[in-house]
Amino acid sequence: MQKLKDIQNNTSNGRSVLVIGGGVGGIRAALDLAESRRDVVLIDKSYSIGGLMTQLDRTFPTNNCDLCTISPHLSEDTRQIHLDLKPMTQLEELTGEAGNFIATLVTEPRYIDMDKCTACGECYKHFPKAVRFTPGLDPRAPTCMRYPQAIPYSFSIDMEKITDIKALQKVCKADAILPDDTQKKTMIEAASIVLSTGADLFDPSVLDNFGSGQFDNVVTGLEYERIMSASGPFQGDLVRVSDRKRPKKVAWIQCVGSRGINKADVPYCSGVCCMYALKEAMVTKERFAESIEATIFYIDMRTYGKDYELFFNRAKNDYGIRMIRCRPHSIVEDGKTRNLSITYALEEEALQTTEEFDMVVLSTGFRIPKATIDLAGKLGIELNSHNFAKTDHFNTVQTSRPGVYVCGVVESPKDIPETMVQASAAASMAASDLPCVVDESETEDEFMPEQDVSGKEPRIGVFICDCGLEIGGVVDVDKMVALAKTRPDVVVSQAVGYGCSSDSMSVIEASIKTNNLNRIVIGGCSPRTHETKFQDLMRRAGLNKYLVEIVNLRDQNTWVHFRQPKEALDKALKLLQIGISGVRKSRPLMDQTLPMNQNALVVGGGVTGMTAALQLANQGIKVYLVERDSVLGGLAKSIRKTIEGDDVGPFMAQLMDDVSAHENVQVLTKSIIVDHSGVPGRFTTGIQTGLRMNYMQLNHGVTIFATGALANRPDVYGLGTHVDIGTQLELDALIEDEFEKIKAMNTVVMIQCAGSREPDNPNCSRICCQAAIKNALRIKAINPDVQIYILYRDIRTYGFYEDYYQEARNLDIKFIRFSLDNKPETWIENDQVSVFVDDVILGRKIQIETDYLALSTGMIADDETTEDLAMMFHLPRTLDHYFLEDHVKLRPIDMSVRGIFIAGTTHSPKTIKESITQAYAVAGRAQTMLAKKQINLGAAIAKVDETKCAACLICVRACPFSIPFINEDGYSQIDPAKCQGCGVCAADCPAKAIQLLAYEDDQILAKLDGLFGGLN
Repeated sequence: MQKLKDIQNNTSNGRSVLVIGGGVGGIRAALDLAESRRDVVLIDKSYSIGGLMTQLDRTFPTNNCDLCTISPHLSEDTRQIHLDLKPMTQLEELTGEAGNFIATLVTEPRYIDMDKCTACGECYKHFPKAVRFTPGLDPRAPTCMRYPQAIPYSFSIDMEKITDIKALQKVCKADAILPDDTQKKTMIEAASIVLSTGADLFDPSVLDNFGSGQFDNVVTGLEYERIMSASGPFQGDLVRVSDRKRPKKVAWIQCVGSRGINKADVPYCSGVCCMYALKEAMVTKERFAESIEATIFYIDMRTYGKDYELFFNRAKNDYGIRMIRCRPHSIVEDGKTRNLSITYALEEEALQTTEEFDMVVLSTGFRIPKATIDLAGKLGIELNSHNFAKTDHFNTVQTSRPGVYVCGVVESPKDIPETMVQASAAASMAASDLPCVVDESETEDEFMPEQDVSGKEPRIGVFICDCGLEIGGVVDVDKMVALAKTRPDVVVSQAVGYGCSSDSMSVIEASIKTNNLNRIVIGGCSPRTHETKFQDLMRRAGLNKYLVEIVNLRDQNTWVHFRQPKEALDKALKLLQIGISGVRKSRPLMDQTLPMNQNALVVGGGVTGMTAALQLANQGIKVYLVERDSVLGGLAKSIRKTIEGDDVGPFMAQLMDDVSAHENVQVLTKSIIVDHSGVPGRFTTGIQTGLRMNYMQLNHGVTIFATGALANRPDVYGLGTHVDIGTQLELDALIEDEFEKIKAMNTVVMIQCAGSREPDNPNCSRICCQAAIKNALRIKAINPDVQIYILYRDIRTYGFYEDYYQEARNLDIKFIRFSLDNKPETWIENDQVSVFVDDVILGRKIQIETDYLALSTGMIADDETTEDLAMMFHLPRTLDHYFLEDHVKLRPIDMSVRGIFIAGTTHSPKTIKESITQAYAVAGRAQTMLAKKQINLGAAIAKVDETKCAACLICVRACPFSIPFINEDGYSQIDPAKCQGCGVCAADCPAKAIQLLAYEDDQILAKLDGLFGGLN
């Protein structure tokens, strides 16, 4: 019987932000708040955080290992002194108002001391039925953790299934069993709430036509992910559930339970299903056998995200995935072979075809569970007709109750990058209700004093990760461990499984102390994602963080050579030797720190830039808002209405007034950026401004690019040759300004993908389908008798935009599909515009005489602007000239240069409300830097040996950042506060007078010795 402990009142600690839900959205929101010096409590009802993303095998469009991508992100919570993580905890009651909530939390007993538990698995080994874990297809239930690097890294016991408590305590070597653990109730003061509980995936077993739950070889998309996962039931081997044989033909059926009108269907689109089906099909072909035939049955292929159309093209052209536009009705199983038959018909053919497959994957979308509906009632927030959180159309994180914000799938169906953006936006809004308290004496971590290893002989520890099948499934880890033991100065060599897990890192830290190690080699994943974790480990162990060497066995070896295990092992051994040789020459280094400039520069005065500037200014941050036009507003001020029916004009007018009047915003119109220098946290940007283009310099700590995109006007379908041929943007204004002309129209034709999804502009512009449907519905409201034809390739009304698509069809707006190879044609005769298009249903070409032809032309990147800024700020761009973010999934608005962020249509095409969400998000991300008093520049800076310098000026000319100069003593000088650590000067110096710290000559030569066996 559980006992309820007395309520623990936590109000003495002051107000915090309560984040409900520990998926990637909740984690991102909590981290942003903690990094901006706000206290945050993160609760999740599950035993570990991570949510749905931790169950995925790969993520699109990079097809990276998902666990490897997210594990460093998850572990950040343990490094945040402002973050309190409470698993197995739910909200019981919320009272009060914004800025002064009282939240009552209930935490279920874990019966495990998380500080002692090492997740050794002995409790499961002896008491497997007491482990509370439901891993889907895995009948073995290897651990209570959903994934190998679970946070917190600790088991959970179901005491009701334990008959001998003393025996359970006896098997636990860590003495971590708490048999008297009880339910706890806690009250906290919260200034604001962030709801990020996500959603469930639809269970298709309620449908009787697809055989889910009846036929072994019919699985859902998530079950297929678990089959392919190294931590799944078959250790990453793709086999059929029925007979453990590898399938030769796999089919995916899209929109199962979505976009339908049947009993168990929902009308909306979940937005991610097309992409994850493409990903699964591509990974199947790539990892298991090119001979496997992959087929996708779909209605509309909705690859509307940034570079997603390129992903779709790769699937078709490079991987040979069959794309069949059809919605099959049912699946029939062969009782003997367990094979599955699908009968389908194509639009262009009158006959049905029956085809047999070995496996069928059902692509299912999101559903809001009853628990979330009940939680919304406790929070006092409204839900929409689909039971998702109802939000303001111009602020997608603001709920109906002030002080309660949402992010992720609980607000609407969305992909991981959009969830991360919304999480940062929600964190930014939630932070507005809680002042930032900066304690200059506080540190991110409490480290023990650093040992002085100068003059000591190297004592090297080598620790090699297998990462499930990511490394260990390709190369022999034991052979690498054995080789490392034979190398000079190696004191310890061992395999550590998932090296970035808390348990493995504890093992490494203990080994450092026990064996008096002074240098470490980690054979595992990319230093780009994992180096900071291991550097922190070194500091906790009392060593300088630059005495660790990361050998990238995954990205640079097993990922790219997974079909060549023998050669991959040879390369792995060489990489390991390089790391061991190089770490011998590693030296303790000191990070360079500088005071943080607390100002922000926002480039672009459209809806995105103004929103970001206003949000930062409201937090007391000085903002420079630079706009090249004479007035603020950008492209959004020419849009009249949103698809939801909101007037854009009044909203924009109010936003412009608020920005112009704010005391913390300096608006600089008719201004262009001409130069840029400095380091993250201390940037200096030169602009020319005003009628006379006077030059001035702006000092700022962060930069936000919101320069927008351009309305595309391609030379297609007669655009620009006739008054009645225009774009959707021009039709938007026509509907508002010329009511009588719209009233008099008999026929309107719209052509989608005009100038998009073609070789010279390969991506989807995202906004076109909903813009066409928006205008079509507005025309119908004015003139119900008008005939409207929308000619399309795929209708991409993702999320709740599907409701408007359904409304348009109900109003008899006609949709005619065409292909890229057989596009519509326009003809003008006697001032009459006609459109010719092949109708696949009728099987012939039809002519439509129209009163107005509206072309959905979408957006294109402002190539000239992004090119100039990319050169000055040293930023990457995509092939279609948008800025390229640092990480497509986890850092979608951060640039590769720290302290620089992107938002709005300079990132990629998007709607006004999506741009506004990104604006709030970049404001939140900027605050994570501006909340700090100092900026850490790292230790990799160039240093000049004045005794060797000949003042030849080569370094002065070579440096892309114009840092070196000849000082009054006659030799080159490099300011460590400005050095970017690129190493160009060190490479070009003919006298070898410049060394790049952490990459010095003797270190590079030592690595070459490791590669060539000392022959160098």
